[in-house]
Amino acid sequence: MADPNLKQLLLERADWFAREIMKGVKRSEHAYITPAQSRLLAHMGGKPMNMAEIARRLAISRQAVHKTVGELARRGILEVTDDPQRGNSKLVRYTEKGRLLNRAGAQIIQRIEDDIGTRLGPARVKELKRLLSEPWER
Repeated sequence: MADPNLKQLLLERADWFAREIMKGVKRSEHAYITPAQSRLLAHMGGKPMNMAEIARRLAISRQAVHKTVGELARRGILEVTDDPQRGNSKLVRYTEKGRLLNRAGAQIIQRIEDDIGTRLGPARVKELKRLLSEPWER
């Protein structure tokens, strides 16, 4: 059997990280967040974003984005407003409740990173983050 390529390794680790995040979410007051919602929120990174950009980043249909955003808006996590820079586009923003959720998510991620640091060593985690932060585009 051939060694896994870089894409396979990155996907495997990203899937593992997402599962670990969801374990933390399920133990929190935000246990209602689904994996799809968590993924959407992660791609927003706490910043306002238009629906089309979210769909592009997630590689899903705008309809799927509308559905997921709608669910989060009903929970008071996101709000949808007209995009002032694009006439017929909608901008998705975090509410105050959403910002609190984002901070809770950041704490879950930090705990996971700390756990990885315990296993691999903090210097190796720092190096991994440095390598992944370098530009790959030409």
